[in-house]
Amino acid sequence: MRAFITASFHPAAKARLERHMEVAHEDWRGRQAIYFDGSKFAERIRLLGADVLIVEADLVHAEVLESCRGDPVNIDLELATRKGIPVFHTPGRNADAVADLTLAFMLMLARHLPQVAETFQGGGPAFERTGDFLEMYNRFTGVELGGQTVGLVALGAVGREVAARLRAFKARVLAYDPYVRQPPEGVELTGLEELLRASDFVSLHAPVTAETQNLVSRERLALMKPSAYFINTARAALTDEDALYEMLVAGRLAGAALDVLHNEPLQGDNRFLSLPNVIVTPHLGGATHDVVRHQSDIVVDAIESYLRGERPRWIANPEVLEKPPG
Repeated sequence: MRAFITASFHPAAKARLERHMEVAHEDWRGRQAIYFDGSKFAERIRLLGADVLIVEADLVHAEVLESCRGDPVNIDLELATRKGIPVFHTPGRNADAVADLTLAFMLMLARHLPQVAETFQGGGPAFERTGDFLEMYNRFTGVELGGQTVGLVALGAVGREVAARLRAFKARVLAYDPYVRQPPEGVELTGLEELLRASDFVSLHAPVTAETQNLVSRERLALMKPSAYFINTARAALTDEDALYEMLVAGRLAGAALDVLHNEPLQGDNRFLSLPNVIVTPHLGGATHDVVRHQSDIVVDAIESYLRGERPRWIANPEVLEKPPG
């Protein structure tokens, strides 16, 4: 057997996989390109004679699946299932990384750290009188998370990790998730509108589905307090970006932190970059070296289970294990 890996992959996990098969590794970061063209990707797979395909960013749609032996976000899962191809995925691979960034955003907003850093870059102001220092001190006085109510929209892998971290900060944590009956310790389940009205920080952690598209709409954003902060490290499609921008400009929200935007990759002329009360990052939530190790281990665990004739823990289309390829 031969595996073709285009994902970023940890060397130790690659060595484990090489005990079972030949491995060709062409990291998409190293080649600085993504296979959007299915025919070119399929040609490369055929050339290598791959039996196992491990991807992170490349698209695996009809042309690829029809030519080779597939996180389901960028894979034609329905076609893979019809062809009897098991698709292993890596839920939670970046949960810790995104949760860390979310907490960093909250702390930066709570203590006005971006504004403080900008004020003192290049030397900063001169404090000639006590009043000069007091003016700066009062301007940058913030809040402690322990005295705040944080609302989490969804309690999946990331939402639960954010909730766990907030316990250490002694914040009150509300959560909206219609699929959760038993919340983690210290988390209060509530309705979405109630969460938006009550929270000092609102943080989105839901996947994009037909049900969650524009979940935090213009009308729902308007329920938030003018003193509240909005954080999105999930997906831009969860909210009305135009309404969010207008509310930030009008002072109807205290600020925001956004790792996801409708137009990506982030460009220098993005309108949110001009707002002093907004932190913008270019979709870096999962950008840690640890995520590569996590996803590599999860994938190799799944492949080894499958080769032993066992059911892998994370399989997106388990029905293929019960029936022959169609």
